[in-house]
Amino acid sequence: MIQRDYITNEVIGGETYIINKYPRNNFQAEAGNDEEIERDESVTITAAQINEAATYNWYDTEGNLVYTGTELTVSPNVTKTYTLEIISDSDGYKDYDEVEVTVNPYKIESLVPNPTTTSVTINYEADEATSAYLMIVGTQNSTSNNYILDTQQTSINIDVSTYENGVYAIALVCDSEIVASKNLFKN
Repeated sequence: MIQRDYITNEVIGGETYIINKYPRNNFQAEAGNDEEIERDESVTITAAQINEAATYNWYDTEGNLVYTGTELTVSPNVTKTYTLEIISDSDGYKDYDEVEVTVNPYKIESLVPNPTTTSVTINYEADEATSAYLMIVGTQNSTSNNYILDTQQTSINIDVSTYENGVYAIALVCDSEIVASKNLFKN
């Protein structure tokens, strides 16, 4: 605090403060690897812990605080990015990192029966696609067949009685991109 003479405005006393601040070892926030999930699934994203007391905050895409802690379990319906903020309890130093949870809206739910001898019912989700089809490709021979799907339906029955015995890859193609696959065993 500096004291001044109010008439002459001369400094007549004061105090000096010296603040010694030691350099800190900075940390880096690590929100983990990006994740990919199916619609209606959950995933737990985990922050790498730093070697000091700290607060771990998770924010959604809009910047809203959604959780405080090192592990956040989410089940978004669409792809979202989450921001991790780590705040040191000792001096307030902060760092940020992001993790993206990609939601695949398309999937092959099941092949019934599997293995099969005559036909297979393929249950799928492709309602967000403008076009979709199934590719059935023989892994041991050059057999390849495509079946156009109604994206508003959830299953199709396919006659495989004329297929040779072996393993076939069933690929779901939505909007010209392979989005899911499963193996079918034909006996």
